[in-house]
Amino acid sequence: MVVYRKHILVMCVGAALVVFGVISKCSWSDIFFSQIKKMMVLAEGSTSFYIWRDIPIPMYLECFLFNITNTEDILAGKNVSLQVQQLGPYVFKEIRKKVNITWNENNTVTFRNQRYWYYHPEMSNGSLSDLVTSINPIIVTIAYALRNESVMLRVFVDMIMRISHRDIFLKANVSSWLFDGIEDPLLNLANRIPNIPYDIPFDKFGWLYTRNGSIDYDGEFVANTGEKDFFQLGMVERWQHTNRTIYRDKCGELKGSSGELWAPQRGLDELSIFAPDLCTHMTLVADRPVRFMGLDGMQYIANDSLFDNGHKYPDMACYCDEPRDSNCLPAGALNVSACKFGAPAFVTRPHFLDMDPHYPSKIKGLAPNKNHNFKMSIEMNTGMPLAISAQLQANALVRHIPGMSLNNQLPDPDVLVPMFWFREEIVVNEKYANFARTALNIKYVTPYGFYTLILIGCAVLAVTIWQYRKHQNVIKKQHISHEDSILTQSFLKKGESS
Repeated sequence: MVVYRKHILVMCVGAALVVFGVISKCSWSDIFFSQIKKMMVLAEGSTSFYIWRDIPIPMYLECFLFNITNTEDILAGKNVSLQVQQLGPYVFKEIRKKVNITWNENNTVTFRNQRYWYYHPEMSNGSLSDLVTSINPIIVTIAYALRNESVMLRVFVDMIMRISHRDIFLKANVSSWLFDGIEDPLLNLANRIPNIPYDIPFDKFGWLYTRNGSIDYDGEFVANTGEKDFFQLGMVERWQHTNRTIYRDKCGELKGSSGELWAPQRGLDELSIFAPDLCTHMTLVADRPVRFMGLDGMQYIANDSLFDNGHKYPDMACYCDEPRDSNCLPAGALNVSACKFGAPAFVTRPHFLDMDPHYPSKIKGLAPNKNHNFKMSIEMNTGMPLAISAQLQANALVRHIPGMSLNNQLPDPDVLVPMFWFREEIVVNEKYANFARTALNIKYVTPYGFYTLILIGCAVLAVTIWQYRKHQNVIKKQHISHEDSILTQSFLKKGESS
């Protein structure tokens, strides 16, 4: 009886292991999602918080400047196209962190970005002392800002500008064009000219002037922590104290992630990144599977919808004024003048990649290729970025404006001048990859534990049943043997009595 109870007890244990393993395996997707959410939700002390606050992946900013090489021919009045020469890259290591972090009661977090850039000459092609000639952005900005004012005012301002400037061109070294800034008396003049709708808060001009170490330049962000709705993790909900940007209608809606965190959503056809430098978001579309350091991901890239302005994609017409006017450029260039203190600034992909040929055909020296495209790769089970190659180009629209002779020196009366482009490269490193692997182990390794439980349970059941049947056979044989012995003894006794 004791043996039977032992077998029954062992069989119950085996059955329990099988049932537990099957139930756990069936509910594993919920378990995995719960564990990933616990790791990825933004909260003080969560695993993702420290990566989000102090990004551990090495980041590099590569800067390329366009040097105008035929200024003498242009100033001589020759009817020539603008000839440019790309210089660079000038490479800077970027350190990025979140500061002024405040946790809000509505499952959002408020923060500011702080970035530092350190020049790496060994990774650069050239020196920060290289001289670069381009158009003077202050001259063209003043002319652009006065384009709708009276001719008398424009002629007067042109006369004032000619006191300190002989032509539209400006020569300075790379360091000044980028971080150190270029002094120009026209900056002070610009803030004194009546009817200019923008206050320019700079005493110098530079593409990245005042940005090194600044906590104010990118503005204040409010992002979703993912606590209430995990699929909104990292999405920007407010920027500069509002949920809208400078663009009208649908284009002015705040949309996209700040770029560091994404909720795991397999099968996404597209994703959006909010870019404060553009005062809007950029949409990338799924391209192809990729692999980095043993991690599988999906690459997203920019296609011809980026900066389309409604030419092929009607939903993007709201990036231009209504009715559409001459400030709405052909497909491939986004007007960010309202985002850049009224400067005639337009953003494209490097070397006018995939832009309508109207403006690229006017510039010599460009060489667009697919490597200039904006792309981003994400591990879809965790939503973690594996690689980012953010590439954009800043351009100045130079149009002849009556009365502004200093601005009207280019042979072509309507030119989009390439000024500067950058590539921000981020590629997963071993430390960051290990974090992703830890998360993935929860999905791919732990289920094998459930399979093991099922196998162990089945094995226990099989062995127990086998032992039970073996024991039963032994008892049966013993019983038969005992009956035979009794019959034999009975037979013998009958023989003796006879």
